[in-house]
Amino acid sequence: MSDLARIGVALLVGLLIGLDRERAELRKAREVFAGIRTFPLIALAGCVPMLVIDTVGPWLVVAAFLAVSAVAIIAYRAGVVEGHIGSTTEAAGIATFLLGVLAGAGQLLVAGAAGIVVATLLVAKPRLEGLSRAMTQDEVAAVLELAVISGIVLPLLPNVGYGPWGVLNPRDIWLVVVLVAGLSFLGFVAVRLLGENRGLAITGAVGGLVSSTAVTVAMADRSKESEALARPAAAAAVLASSVMAMRIAVLAGAINSGILPRLLPVTVAMALTGALGARILARADRSEVVEAGKRIRNPFSLRQAALFALIYAIILLAVRAAQQYVGSGAMFAAAALASVADVDAVTIAFTRLGPGDTAWRTAAAAITVAAVMNTFVKLGIAWTRGSGAFRHATALALGAMALAGTGVGAFVYLRW
Repeated sequence: MSDLARIGVALLVGLLIGLDRERAELRKAREVFAGIRTFPLIALAGCVPMLVIDTVGPWLVVAAFLAVSAVAIIAYRAGVVEGHIGSTTEAAGIATFLLGVLAGAGQLLVAGAAGIVVATLLVAKPRLEGLSRAMTQDEVAAVLELAVISGIVLPLLPNVGYGPWGVLNPRDIWLVVVLVAGLSFLGFVAVRLLGENRGLAITGAVGGLVSSTAVTVAMADRSKESEALARPAAAAAVLASSVMAMRIAVLAGAINSGILPRLLPVTVAMALTGALGARILARADRSEVVEAGKRIRNPFSLRQAALFALIYAIILLAVRAAQQYVGSGAMFAAAALASVADVDAVTIAFTRLGPGDTAWRTAAAAITVAAVMNTFVKLGIAWTRGSGAFRHATALALGAMALAGTGVGAFVYLRW
């Protein structure tokens, strides 16, 4: 690996970070200690000593770090004297130096990726601050709980199968909980960042990553506030279900991508049908601006995680028992009933069964049954909770999605 490549990566990282700091100087209408020229130099100050470390030893790196840190401290104290409290630029300068050290050590991929993360954090400051201020205390606690279950609880669980047929593996079950909770949390963040003060359709799209059922309930209630909102709210509910269809494919593919050739035709057909229906409904009113994203709360809590783990474990046992003693017919019935509670658990449970003797046909068909049944459940929610126009519009679109999934599923699974 050439020294020029290391220097080039260091300079690019510094330039990327310095670009935002230069813009920050304009936003704040005051000078900062480093900008688009200084940050590349700071990165270079970390990179060059690493290139000659075999010759001069580590002391040049230490001296350079102390020099950069001293400049940052002096700049921070000067800002405090002038009444400017904040150390983002100074901290970014030290981080840039360390990234230059990484680049000089030959860790080009790590240095480049970390530099992009640092620059993204700096650029995203307004949105991140808005997200933080919009979150309630309970939602902040939920974020910490998510960190606990993924970073502390998961590594401590035994990786051994228990119970009948050894299907109850604590670590595997909890890993699924972390996967679903993490995906739901990403959807929640998307709602917070994009859903507020945007159209109902955007809220439905990003809300579908959290819970398409929750979006359907929220939109049904919203439709009662004004008849003019009925069709846009229906579009949001249908779009959330379309996202749910693709979410099923993502979850299944994350567990075992071998199922996707069987499952994707159904999920894509349902998603496209729903998206088309949502587009037709959304044409009725493009101007409505809402804050429906505030109705979608962080879906994660320790109680919900434990409940999901219990549902998932029960489904695992039920599916395995049906497979062992009854046959595929009972498996489909179990999938349909379980989908009323949680379609994600059904998806993951059947995917974990493996391809079996029919090369994923039974597992994919069972997931299709669950997706269609879950769509009918949301249709029932919309019909019982929404206004008249909302009920009819949502019923047509969700009914079309269910029929598309049933038709494509029948063609795929009976033909192959």
